[in-house]
Amino acid sequence: MLSLRKLSAIALSGIICLGMAGISAYADTEDTTETATEAASSEPEEITSGEFTYYIDEEYGGAVITAYEPDEADVVLPEKIDGETVVGLDDFLFNMQDGIETVTIPDNLCHIGASAFYGTSITEFIVSDTHPMYKVEAGVLFSKDGIAIVAYPPKKTDISYVIPEGVEEIYHGCFAQNTYLTDITLPDSLIYIDSWAFAYTTIQSLEIPDTVTSIQAYAFSYMTRLTEFKTPPQLQVIPSACFAGCANLDDVTLNDGLLEIGQSAFAGTAVRDIVIPSSVTTIGYCALGYDTNLTTSYSTLVIYGLSGSAAQVYASDKDEEYDYENNFTFIAKTEAQLSAMLSGEYENTSSSEDTSENNNVSVTVEDDNSQSFKSILKVVLIVLGIGILCGGIAAVVISSKKDAKNKKNED
Repeated sequence: MLSLRKLSAIALSGIICLGMAGISAYADTEDTTETATEAASSEPEEITSGEFTYYIDEEYGGAVITAYEPDEADVVLPEKIDGETVVGLDDFLFNMQDGIETVTIPDNLCHIGASAFYGTSITEFIVSDTHPMYKVEAGVLFSKDGIAIVAYPPKKTDISYVIPEGVEEIYHGCFAQNTYLTDITLPDSLIYIDSWAFAYTTIQSLEIPDTVTSIQAYAFSYMTRLTEFKTPPQLQVIPSACFAGCANLDDVTLNDGLLEIGQSAFAGTAVRDIVIPSSVTTIGYCALGYDTNLTTSYSTLVIYGLSGSAAQVYASDKDEEYDYENNFTFIAKTEAQLSAMLSGEYENTSSSEDTSENNNVSVTVEDDNSQSFKSILKVVLIVLGIGILCGGIAAVVISSKKDAKNKKNED
């Protein structure tokens, strides 16, 4: 395993820990000092004016607010600051501010950064009917065309919600930190679920539509009431820390066609057995079988997969330099068996006929014909055993009768 992989995993572990404290943004760990310096020098100058800090964005043609902590509960964002038109809100602008109840968005504001309202006490968004970029339905913020759901109020008290048909994208941190919702219905039009979209929610189940093709990092992290999840059939990548911290998630069904399971994807979950499709070619560092600290592993994890696959490699993957070693049970299955298990048509996951492997045991895969032959052979042996048993009993009876007869003759 490459050192870079280990380093990025260490960074990811830190991010997960920060996520538990409510901090969601993170930096690219692979930037060199030179690159970081160049990026810093190219950043626009920030200006502080009263309670606002902002910079001028040439692309959007106006001011983007980067810092603002309002005193009032009902926030009305300004149309201008120092004569500059306010066109945007920076990422995580109101992060974890708990004194805000409503936010009114002016018509000139055309850009809202990732998780701008993350962890706030907002109960409602307000937008005029004439706004060119956004609209509001029942206090929920959407793009004007209805293709994206931008932000669901973190303190909206409804326990259920149906995302309207036509929505294709759930925006970054859209439902994050809402602890009232327990049930949500996703539309068949949905394609894309952004990072942190459902993080820290109390939603108990999520049925992902077959139309979804892309899910981003941390999308379902720390959903502590989530117990089961089935990935959609077109999904190719489960990204880093996608389900990190879902402490009660123990039933996961992956789709045929999945290619990659990212680093720490299921760290800190209750998953103790999982079927890995043969299509998976990459399983990231601590993706399965680890706590969120990425050092505590669960020796009881059982992985079902194809012999020689990425699943088998992961079960005993190790790096001596970093004292990293997986020691999970691997049980080999055929392609047909894996497909049946993933579709729920095969239930024999604990059969004594399965051959398990940790680090030192060779794997033997049984195909359907050999299993059939063994079943027939078993029946034959049972019949022979019964015959032998019956023959033995008959011999004992006959012998007893002869002994009795001989004794009678002697008398």
